[in-house]
Amino acid sequence: MPDLSAFPITEKWPARHPDRLQLYSLPTPNGVKIPIMLEEIGLPYEVHKVDFSKDEQNSPAFLSLNPNNKIPAILDPNGPGGKPLALFESGAILVYLADKTGKLLPADPAARYHAIQWLMF
Repeated sequence: MPDLSAFPITEKWPARHPDRLQLYSLPTPNGVKIPIMLEEIGLPYEVHKVDFSKDEQNSPAFLSLNPNNKIPAILDPNGPGGKPLALFESGAILVYLADKTGKLLPADPAARYHAIQWLMF
């Protein structure tokens, strides 16, 4: 089982399923992009609500994962090389998940960059 204890965010939002991707977000237009993708690609995940009304996005625990204090952010216990990987920024997360699973992003370079262009739009 992956050890996520090196990540301070897990002190504030403990993982009940540390073998699953950990998602830190809210149900906002930007915040739902990642759970929609995760559902489409079938990757198991655990959601942690970052409560903006309690200023949790500015907590030291959240800032240790995303110094930009925005949602969404992820902690993947099964990142590259089998090591945990923390990421923020929805576009970067979406490209990472597509590359990780080989889904929803074409392998052909021209088609891939056309897809990424619309993602960034």
